[in-house]
Amino acid sequence: MNMKRRVSVLIVCILVITLVGCSGNSNEHEGEAKTPSDSSAQIGRDYQEVINDFEEEGFKNIKTEMLEDLVTSSRTKDGEVESVSVDGSEDYSSDVWYSNEVDVVITYHTFSKDAVADDEGTEDTAGDTIITVENNEDMAALFKVSDFDPFISEFAKKYAGKTIGFDGYIADMVPHENYTTRFDLLIYTGNSGESSGNALSFKFEDINITSDLKLTGDNIPDNIDVGQNLYIIAKVVKYDENQGLFFLEPLSTEIR
Repeated sequence: MNMKRRVSVLIVCILVITLVGCSGNSNEHEGEAKTPSDSSAQIGRDYQEVINDFEEEGFKNIKTEMLEDLVTSSRTKDGEVESVSVDGSEDYSSDVWYSNEVDVVITYHTFSKDAVADDEGTEDTAGDTIITVENNEDMAALFKVSDFDPFISEFAKKYAGKTIGFDGYIADMVPHENYTTRFDLLIYTGNSGESSGNALSFKFEDINITSDLKLTGDNIPDNIDVGQNLYIIAKVVKYDENQGLFFLEPLSTEIR
């Protein structure tokens, strides 16, 4: 065998070995997920960013725990991470493979229930009076108009960033984009199964049910689903005139 042929055979062998090796490793981490960074790197970050990092790595069981220890004068930010544990350990390292089914628990700071208003004349965490149909004429008028009424857009612009409170329920819930733990919620006013008397359609977009809704109440269910009655305290974001959707940011959600 001449030298040229030997070199060709050697190259083919190397390629075969490489391909076999790659094939053998293709499923090496099937059913696993890799930690995005060590536990200490997560402290002080916004909990939502941490959730997104773990979701992108493939972790499926991401849970949150709230430390309701903030007051309006706190220097710690609402949603700031206190700790993260993976499979029960807060002392994990970055780039370590775990089963993608292990629990990831993100503990973060938020305001206590007492810091969120629930009656007339009370204030939200920013010090603003919570707007309700009882204490605000515009709010009362809003809940009487029909869908796509120009007044809805006027209200949204006038009260952008303000806090409103009302009885409502989950009319629909769908996954947000390709996420399995984040959802878009369609909220109607009143009680499930009853006509609210108007056609307002509120929307919570890109919501993690266990953390972003900030659930309160005596009987918090294991799962939240369509038809659940709620008392909602939320920040006014915007009104989309084309979709007829009034976007809100949940601040506190009480199970009714």
